[in-house]
Amino acid sequence: MRAMGGRARLEPDAPAVGRSHTCNGGQARMSFASSPELRAEVLTACRVLTHFRIVEGFGHVSARIAGAERILITPRKALGLVSEAELVELDPDGRQVAGDGSPPLEAAMHLAVYRGRSDVMAIARGHPRHVAAYACAGEPLRIAHGFGANLGPVVPVFGEPVLVTSVERAVGIVETLGAAGAVILRANGMLAVGRSIEHACVQALFLEETAELQLLAAGAGLTPRFYSAEDAARRHGDDRVHEPLRAWEYYVAMAEGRIRTANL
Repeated sequence: MRAMGGRARLEPDAPAVGRSHTCNGGQARMSFASSPELRAEVLTACRVLTHFRIVEGFGHVSARIAGAERILITPRKALGLVSEAELVELDPDGRQVAGDGSPPLEAAMHLAVYRGRSDVMAIARGHPRHVAAYACAGEPLRIAHGFGANLGPVVPVFGEPVLVTSVERAVGIVETLGAAGAVILRANGMLAVGRSIEHACVQALFLEETAELQLLAAGAGLTPRFYSAEDAARRHGDDRVHEPLRAWEYYVAMAEGRIRTANL
């Protein structure tokens, strides 16, 4: 799913042929295997996630590279400041094979999710404020908001309150995530997965919207009525393909300043 010329479309990435070059103190690496279009999508995701405060100083975006045993991932830098040359490509063992930036500390988590979930094509990782409230409490987010049903009936919590820098903890993330669309990390934000970069970002935005609305309901003394697994699957199936496309077009337009809304 790709945002091109103001319209999003479903289409796999076509890899470019890599060539060796020297960077970072003379270390030889292959050039990008990812296409310029895929790298542009990652940079758009960086702007969108920054605009909506899914990330601030910390967070990452990654994607599988079609036709190559690599992933493309953002560097150890605030996403709103990342340039194309700083994007990083990693092989399945986590070795950096392209890009001028340094891989994020939690790269092992991304690689583990890709190994464990063949359906996942992209990941968005961040610390949005309302999801962070659930993370602080170590509480799973049971879904009562319709857009949140895209994530499943409940977003589970990974219980270790530390950065996921080891293979062992990364495997624990995959086990906790299961078949869900996202996982909350205790005291450490969230991770959302998707069929594309855009879809993963929309999942992250839907997660934050759901957390905010359900906290507002609880604060007003209301009792959210949670989705059953069957109802969440039915709600998710109502507009599975078009809903994230429509949402992504709107989010990109907002981040680029093409839509302005009143500050309510």
